[in-house]
Amino acid sequence: MENAVKTQSKYRVSIDLLNDAIGKEIATSLQYMYFHTHFEDARYRYLSRIMREISIAEMRHIEEFSDRVLFLEGDVDMNPAFRTRQMKDPKDMLRLAMQLEQSTIESYNQASRIAAEQLDSVTHKMFQDIVVEEERHLDTFRTELQNLMDYGEEYLALQSVAGSKQAAKELHHEDRGE
Repeated sequence: MENAVKTQSKYRVSIDLLNDAIGKEIATSLQYMYFHTHFEDARYRYLSRIMREISIAEMRHIEEFSDRVLFLEGDVDMNPAFRTRQMKDPKDMLRLAMQLEQSTIESYNQASRIAAEQLDSVTHKMFQDIVVEEERHLDTFRTELQNLMDYGEEYLALQSVAGSKQAAKELHHEDRGE
């Protein structure tokens, strides 16, 4: 018992950093799943798929951070850092997604630095590795927002048509019992 208390106190800063990240990842995952459902409902199949995939990637981050907290003999705090924001405009959704990713990148770079100062090289590397993924997410959202700005409603209309064609194809296969 005494060793567990010593270990936990030695890694208290890392545990706090990790739990803070868990809260952000939970909230972000929920936000992206919210976007996914709205894009899916509007038949924006491509944007919907992007949001779903990135939401799932954020869930994997929750798991990685949680495993590390438990290894450090801390307790996992599974509470979202913020409430899901309700919005329906695709541009606003992508802008918020970019803001969330940028904020996460800045936060994890800081957490990585602090973990290194605390001589916790594993947590330091974990934050560095996840920043790489978050930067890919940011790049994806930037590209999609730029496409939307460049091509406007036509960009969304093309996604909707593609989604409608796919839905019709799936319905046709169901009708034939395939």
